[in-house]
Order: sequence, then C-alpha cells, then structure tokens
Amino acid sequence: MSHPQKPLKTDPTELRMTADQLEGHAGEFRTAHQAAQSRASKAALGSGSAAAALPEMLAAWEADGAQFDEHFTRHARGHREAADAYLGTDAGSADRINDAG
Repeated sequence: MSHPQKPLKTDPTELRMTADQLEGHAGEFRTAHQAAQSRASKAALGSGSAAAALPEMLAAWEADGAQFDEHFTRHARGHREAADAYLGTDAGSADRINDAG
C-alpha cells in the first residue's frame, strides 16, 4: 500500500528482472501449450459429437493460448518501458540539478 508522505522507490533493474521472468513464463507456457495442443489434436474420438466438437475446441484453445502469451509479453514490455522511463526521469532531473549550479 502506498503512502503519500513516503517517496516512491523503484529499482529499474528489478523491473527488468521481472520482465525477464515474465518472458520466461511466456516461453514455458507457450511450449507446454503447444505440446498439449499437439497431443489433443491427435486424439481419435470416433465419429460422434465429441469428434465433431474437437476442431472447434482446439481452435478456441489456440486463441486462448495466444491471448495468454500476449498477456505475458505485454506485461514484460510494460515493465521494461517503466524501467526506461524511471531512468530517463532520473537522468533528466540530474541534468537539471547540474544546470542549476
């Protein structure tokens, strides 16, 4: 919980490390999801309603997987952008302090 009277302390290095972890999770998820989808697509369900439903289920599962992958990627990108913004703000503030003499 943030407190208005306390300064915000953010470590850009930690933001970048978290971004790396998020990308790692995305890669692990993507690999596991693709393997599971590959196995599911080879299922032999006969000719009944389950067999008829399989292609639609696989398409929905693929779309959901793509959304989760994008979610991880978007959050990793956001962490990196935040780290860059903090570093830019710090550098700009330091320059203005130096310019002020």
